[in-house]
Amino acid sequence: MPAVVISFLDGEVLHAEIPELSFDMPVIEAEVRGVEPNNQRAILPLTAITQILVGSPEPAPATDVTAAWDRAAFHFIDGQVIRASIEPGALLGRHGGIWRVVPPGDAELITLAIPYCALKAVFQIRQWDSRPFSERGEGNGTRIDTVTRVLAERERHLEDLATPEQRRPLMSRVGRRRAP
Repeated sequence: MPAVVISFLDGEVLHAEIPELSFDMPVIEAEVRGVEPNNQRAILPLTAITQILVGSPEPAPATDVTAAWDRAAFHFIDGQVIRASIEPGALLGRHGGIWRVVPPGDAELITLAIPYCALKAVFQIRQWDSRPFSERGEGNGTRIDTVTRVLAERERHLEDLATPEQRRPLMSRVGRRRAP
């Protein structure tokens, strides 16, 4: 049974052992290890889990080996982003995936198990973003700027599709009803 560290959406962390992790079911069964002596086993819904760290980290392969791997950015629903080189042969199940990854500049290979419900997307990227974290736009209002831009583009597109009648102000389009 592999030892795992389970991270939940609310920030709680649970150390456990699981008999098998295949993501074929929407729940995982675990033997709980922790400070609460009364807990023994648990059924954990994947919708409550952000990610699972499986086993212990291993030394990363040589840089020339990982350079041939795909680079990816895991974008989570909660806004977290994990960038990593992905070892070929990821295990993708019905409800989640298991990836062996090496974060950029790290010397450890880790195994991440992530339920799909915790992910927005996993993007394959061409190269690492070399800008400092503070300049990448993460967490400094760029999301709001992006939302504003997308809404403006959508509004402009709708205006282009509108008929001349639809472009007139709403009150001028409302007809007066005649009494019977």
